Amino acid sequence: MIILGKNSNIMIGLAIAVLLVAAGSWYYLNQGESGGIIIPTGTTFSSDAAFDSETGDVLITFNASKENITADSLELFISYDELTFTKSNTFEDVSLPIDIEVTPEAGEETIYYYAVVSYSDKTYRLPTDAGSYETVEITVSNTTEESANLLTFTAVPDFDNTTGIVLFSLSASEENKTADVVLFTSYDNTTFTNTVNSTALDLPGTFEFTADAAETDLYYYLEITCDENTSRLPTEGAEWINITVAAE
Repeated sequence: MIILGKNSNIMIGLAIAVLLVAAGSWYYLNQGESGGIIIPTGTTFSSDAAFDSETGDVLITFNASKENITADSLELFISYDELTFTKSNTFEDVSLPIDIEVTPEAGEETIYYYAVVSYSDKTYRLPTDAGSYETVEITVSNTTEESANLLTFTAVPDFDNTTGIVLFSLSASEENKTADVVLFTSYDNTTFTNTVNSTALDLPGTFEFTADAAETDLYYYLEITCDENTSRLPTEGAEWINITVAAE
């Protein structure tokens, strides 16, 4: 009978372990693409966001690391000051990927957001760190204001020194425009009075003002309302023309 000592038992155990590791490695390396050791991985979630300058919306896309994923719920929280976040959207039984459009509040330049996804009895925060959030820069352009700024007007006065009538010719920088025109006049460049109101004037168009024959100087400015926007011509101060009536 062979009696083995304690050290011998340890050595035998180590040898068996080495053989098992070697056999496992050989088996793994010889499986190729058809097999091998399968290491399970969990589902992860991510988001991408971009600002659409044409629509003025922020488009946020939520993705999953696996296909055909249906989350139990998705909650989106947004903020404009990085401090107070408000829940803006809630979705139940939502299939990923999903695109969510967020319309920013007027005048805001940056939007911050994070999301909470519930899936398979687990809750995932995006981004994962508590208190963290994603940032999207906003460059909102007001198309109506830009169009109004591009529209300009030109007024040309023509004084008839025999009749004392000033004929104003008004035109716009764009064709087929209709405007409401208000004429303010003064003889001392201090006190201005609304003297002419021309409604729905097709441009280019004309309107008349009869000056005081006893005066020699006329100061004026116009307020022009077109496409629901009002312009002042000139933008500051007043224009001047000589209105001396010819002697008989």
